[in-house]
Amino acid sequence: MEYLAHTFKKGQKISEIKNGFVACAILALVSLFARKLFVGIVPESINQLLIEVLVFTVFYETYSYFVHRILHTKRFRKPHSVHHYSVRTTPWSAYSVHPIEALLIGMSAPIFMLMFPVHLGVIFAFHILGVIFTLLIHSNLQLNERIIFSQLFNRYTNYHSAHHSLGNVNFGFVHSFWDSCFKTEFIEKKVVNKQA
Repeated sequence: MEYLAHTFKKGQKISEIKNGFVACAILALVSLFARKLFVGIVPESINQLLIEVLVFTVFYETYSYFVHRILHTKRFRKPHSVHHYSVRTTPWSAYSVHPIEALLIGMSAPIFMLMFPVHLGVIFAFHILGVIFTLLIHSNLQLNERIIFSQLFNRYTNYHSAHHSLGNVNFGFVHSFWDSCFKTEFIEKKVVNKQA
């Protein structure tokens, strides 16, 4: 696949690591601010857990898509170019973002908590899964198609690699719903045919 074959730019890995440390510091500071917004540690019932998970999932996918679209506008293109410096993605590029972008990423949970009561356990689980998912979609790995879940994994990495290569497509985080709605979805035909 062409967009997975890009070479590393000069100084890319060092730049990604430096930017990642700054971004993680900003995310940590935002988390300290948000700690007073939780309504408790764990939901009191399975129903409450399911509601929090469902509502936060819809919120985060929507928030991520539209923030990402905003980051591609003229006003925010320069700060977002820090992340797009990595055309060939690596796990280090996952959090190689400008401080403004790190703040926007970090504010998703506090904004949600100001609108909807949520427990620390739910947000913490989403945070851990989100970090793992973000690292994986930037890993630039292609798994053997015979391994269970590898087609799904490869689809996510291909989807996000296309975004880094083409720039104006595939803005969604986990789901392509908003990309489909706003016609910003790009799926390489070979990937679609493999799944058909």
